[in-house]
Amino acid sequence: MPRFLIATLPADGHLSPLLPLARELTARGHDVFWMTGPTRRARVEATGAAFLPFIDAWDLDFGGLDERFPARAEAKGVARFKHDMREIFIKMVPDQIADLQRHVANAQPDLLIVEPSFGAAAAAIEEQTGLAWATFGIGALMMPSPDAPPFGLGLRPLRHGVLNRARNTVLNTLIDRTLFRSIEGDYRAMCAGVSITPNPGGLFATALSPHLYLHPSVPSFEFPRGNLPAQVCHVGPHLPAAPANVELPQWWGEMVADERPVVLVTQGTVATDPAELLLPTLNALAHEPVQVIAVTGGPDPSSLPSAPANARVERYIPFAALMPHADVYVTNGGYGGLHFAMSHGVPILSAGSTEDKADLAARVDWSGVGIGMRAQYAQPAKVRAAVRRLLDEDAFRARATQIADEMAAYDGPARASELVEALAQRRGPGAYAAAGAGAAGAFAGASS
Repeated sequence: MPRFLIATLPADGHLSPLLPLARELTARGHDVFWMTGPTRRARVEATGAAFLPFIDAWDLDFGGLDERFPARAEAKGVARFKHDMREIFIKMVPDQIADLQRHVANAQPDLLIVEPSFGAAAAAIEEQTGLAWATFGIGALMMPSPDAPPFGLGLRPLRHGVLNRARNTVLNTLIDRTLFRSIEGDYRAMCAGVSITPNPGGLFATALSPHLYLHPSVPSFEFPRGNLPAQVCHVGPHLPAAPANVELPQWWGEMVADERPVVLVTQGTVATDPAELLLPTLNALAHEPVQVIAVTGGPDPSSLPSAPANARVERYIPFAALMPHADVYVTNGGYGGLHFAMSHGVPILSAGSTEDKADLAARVDWSGVGIGMRAQYAQPAKVRAAVRRLLDEDAFRARATQIADEMAAYDGPARASELVEALAQRRGPGAYAAAGAGAAGAFAGASS
């Protein structure tokens, strides 16, 4: 049977989406190895996969980026984006390659499965050995297209097709010649430094495996593209089940018995400043006829101001347990949380302007499942008005329910497993066997 090696950053948004896939592959009898940071060892091994540690690769959790990169804390908007591309995603590639060389030599997989931030390293391994790789997406599609606005601007497609394609073509060209120009220079310099061939499409094209790209969503949540690469396959969401023996809060029974609608608000696990969304939402809904469940995603609830009488604040509650009781989901745009809500037919208010938040808010708007708000610091009055609309206007819930039905038809982990099995079998034995002495030479010394 094929053997698989998964590689991810240890950050929750990069690792968690692949947990259901690893669990499904091991249940099918495959040997699965997973390379990531040591803090995630228990989560990896709980899937049945064998843990492989980072050795040279950066053990990077996005929750503490500003502390690790002080210059990042001072940068805003485009400057922060360029900092992250240059100082994090490009500079980490050589050490990722070194660790993959070691672990591929020892584990001898038939296929690599990586999330997008490992794409450049996986391509380098294939260039050296012929070992094929698949990408597992962890966010919205980023491939440039005349049918979709450039990623990072938070724009929606225009209704008029000709105008939409003209606008997108101009914007893509402009961004390539301005914003991405220095990033591409840094990327090509890195490639030259470690003697690998740069992707003709540049840094952002490295996320797209030439063989298979597993997109953990459904077509109805993505902007339509006439030129979507053939290897991109929608496989439906990969959402973790509630942990076994989860301890629910003492107020759980009261919440379930209360007939008022439940508004769930979360700050996510990367941008965890409660002043951005969580506190404005508590303020906005303090006198509304709703129950508010606020999940900080990190900060201690006791460090926050006292919650209103209609609200409860917790650091963490498994969404698999909580989402079936929610009537509205207020979020700063975490990809997994959005799909948890849609999979339960829950309408969404998505706010934020950093990372990929504006682009996800645009998709929430465009798909009809909710309201997108491009603001890093939400205004309570606008939050209140949006939540009222989501509760009162049936179209939002109807659309979210339609997408929930679409998601249910995919059986995500099973479909993704079938696709990676087929690719591994189609490619034949792993490159460690097919390449013979060439592969052994490429890995000599790296595995010691």
